[in-house]
Amino acid sequence: MRYLLAQGEIVALKTDDAIESLSLIAGTIWLTRSSDTRDYCLQEGTRLAVLHGEMLIIEAITSATLTVICHERRTGLHITTAWPQTSPRIA
Repeated sequence: MRYLLAQGEIVALKTDDAIESLSLIAGTIWLTRSSDTRDYCLQEGTRLAVLHGEMLIIEAITSATLTVICHERRTGLHITTAWPQTSPRIA
């Protein structure tokens, strides 16, 4: 699944065991994980392994293209927008 995020857009992702990783195809994002006290600034070309059940908060520092890599075709990814007037767009 590929998502296009506008600059400044914030989304929350809650994963399940079908999600393997996230790959940043273009742009820069700021990422916070529920399983880690650190924050991450990820740039184009970065791939991040995802843990079962973790919550990810992502803010697009620049316009970004994010791919969610799954073990299975059908996943349990839940996306919540932080701001009601914005939402991820599927490419």
